[in-house]
This record gives sequence, C-alpha cells and structure tokens, in this order.
Amino acid sequence: MANYTINDVAKQAGVSKATVSRYLNGHFERMSETTKARLKTVIADMHYVPNHNASALKSKRTHQIGVVVGDLANGYAPYLVKGIAAITQPLGVQILVAEGKTVAQERDVLLNLLSQNVDGIILQPRSPHAFDYQFLQDANVPVMLVDRLIAPLVFACVTSNDRQATNILAQAVLEKGYQQVLVIANPLAEASVRQERFDAWQNVGQKMNVPVTLLEVDDDEVDDLQTWLTRVHDQKAVIFAANGNLLLATLKWLQHHHITIPETVGLCGYDDWHFGGLAAPALTVVNQDLHQIGETVAKQLMTLIAGDDITICRTEIPADIHMRQSV
Repeated sequence: MANYTINDVAKQAGVSKATVSRYLNGHFERMSETTKARLKTVIADMHYVPNHNASALKSKRTHQIGVVVGDLANGYAPYLVKGIAAITQPLGVQILVAEGKTVAQERDVLLNLLSQNVDGIILQPRSPHAFDYQFLQDANVPVMLVDRLIAPLVFACVTSNDRQATNILAQAVLEKGYQQVLVIANPLAEASVRQERFDAWQNVGQKMNVPVTLLEVDDDEVDDLQTWLTRVHDQKAVIFAANGNLLLATLKWLQHHHITIPETVGLCGYDDWHFGGLAAPALTVVNQDLHQIGETVAKQLMTLIAGDDITICRTEIPADIHMRQSV
C-alpha cells in the first residue's frame, strides 16, 4: 500500500494542503459541503492515514476522544458509540470507550482520560450534580453530556425528547382502558431522564384518573413486581419499563411465570434494540434514535474541539412511538 502524504491528498482533491489539514482537524467553518465530500472520498480511496504523532506535536491534539457510559452491558451504549463513530471515524479521531458504574469509578475513568490528553469527552453522567464534575471544568477540556442532565447545566447535552415521547406513549396506552400502571425504573434520583419518564406517566395518569405506582429496582431485579400484580389482579393493568434492559428483564420474568401479555397484564417501555418487534407478542416501545443522538453529540464535541463556541443547552432528538400487540 502506498504511503501517501497530506500533499498527495491535497493534489488529488484539487485543494490546498491547509484545506486538507483543516478537514482532518474538524475545522469545517468556511468549507463547502462539496469540498468536504470530495475530501472524504479522496481520503477513503487513497486509504490515507494521517500521521497523528507528528500533528499532535504541532497542534497539541491527540485525535482521541473519551466516551464514558454508565453501563457497557446496556444496549444503549453500542448504538450510541456507532453514531459517534459515524462522525469521528472519517476525521481520523479514535474513540476510547469506558464505563463508570459509580460516581467514584466514573471519576477515576475521567481522570485517566484526562491523563491521556484526550481532545474531548462525551459523558453519560452518573451524578446529577454539577459539582461532581468541577474537575472537568477546571481541566478546560471540551465536554458534552449525553442522555442525562446535571444541575446546573454547565455542559451542553443531547438527549431524546423523553418527557414528550413518554407522554405520547402514556396517552395512547391509557386510552385502551387500563386502570392501573406500574412504572419500573432504576433509582430516579440518579438520572434526570428516569424522573422525566415517571413524571410523564404520573401527569397523564392524573388527567385520566388512573393510579400510577413506582417500583424502583437495582440493576434488572424485577421480582418485586409480583406484589403489585397480586394487588391489581382484578383490574386491567399495564407495566412500563423505563429502559431497554428493564423491559427485557420484565418480559423474561412474565414469561417465566407464565403470565400472558396483554391478556393478564400489558407491557411497554423504552428502547427497541431490534428485539421489540420480534418478541411474542411484539412490544410497544418508545424507540430512541440512538444513532442520531450519537452523531449530534459528536458533531457538537468536534465543534468545541475546533475552538468554536456552542450554546450550553439541551438538544432533544425526537423518538418514535411503536404501538404493538403488547398493550
């Protein structure tokens, strides 16, 4: 394979060496979409690999970013990373993926990433408190949040439209005549989106005079739902699982105990992950556009890395509602 240089890429694309350099470093301001597309094609066709060791000495960039999620076993993570990679890979930026299951573990992981001089960090925060991330602000490294908010919001964040999407789902489900609702979630206080999803069910339940019960569980242990099922056995009841792991765990539990869906109890929840339509019965879900979330948060991080400002706010990516036979 030929060992092409940045000069070879510039000549083949018909642009200056400086333009190629700006493209490789994510500086897209004043660069046309046509030029960006041409450079992407030329770089791919030539199998050009930038010499990041040399460029890092000049720019002090490592062409690496950190992505820290709460649980690598959660189906959310791979789809998110795939979306991020769709933006970073063409730029020659490597992704260092890590897990922070506790606030302490997350801090250790983040400090390790800082020690490796990553250009920026995408974080699914374990803590809802901004003061737990003061060290990131002090490090003056570009940071983007994903999926969860912190208070006050000191970094920009990309999430689904959790409250609105859950509200739409709850309205559609309760219009089917359900008389009782159980929301199964991991501890609400640990993640803003969990609270938003529960609040949406509570608000719709109040409007439609349907009681909504909360069952907070650790990990995916859903055995305690038996008590609720016994209490509401003579009423039309539905379970909402607040994330994909809990939805799958609840489905397995109900099947294991030979509880029919939706005849005995309805079931719905968050995240499809391609198994929802294959389940028996097919599951009603809020399906987040995780690829779009990943692309959006990566684009905003690359803007920060390039030295441009972005507004510190929450960007909400619309989710789809899949109404199926489980309710």
